[in-house]
Amino acid sequence: MNHHTRPWICGLLLLAVALGVQAQQPAADAAGELPGEKSAAPPYGIPITLAQAEKVIAAGRAEAGRLKSTVNAIAVTDTHGELVAFIRMDDSTVHSIEFAQIKARGAARSRRVTATPPPEMVAALTTMPDFVALPGGIPIVVDGKTIGAVGVSGGDDFAIAKAAVKALR
Repeated sequence: MNHHTRPWICGLLLLAVALGVQAQQPAADAAGELPGEKSAAPPYGIPITLAQAEKVIAAGRAEAGRLKSTVNAIAVTDTHGELVAFIRMDDSTVHSIEFAQIKARGAARSRRVTATPPPEMVAALTTMPDFVALPGGIPIVVDGKTIGAVGVSGGDDFAIAKAAVKALR
């Protein structure tokens, strides 16, 4: 994120909270809660490979199609939050490109699901460089270790991200 987009994104996040945006509550899947949702964040493992990242993106695209979602972008990062694979769908908004990458980076670096924080925490958290106040970023955990993360932006973000991470379980 460059110095021109950070104030814009922080302002957007503060506006969303001021308007009363509620956090999407991640639902536990059959294997239990999502990594970092309520329990301690899983330790880091060997970073995701390109082949694994491509499977994650394919699963996300399939879920977007199933939901007939207007999803625009899916980003997969390694354990450091650095981009491994990315897809931008036709007619996507330019902002979704960065939002998907920010969500994935935040989920990878925190090893936690991204979500909207309580309003009383927003001012403090927005000063953190990897803070993400938008649902749609989920760590990718294989064999109990975080290997990367996925970030989705543009529509049904959390549902698509959740389906995407299941591609490697």
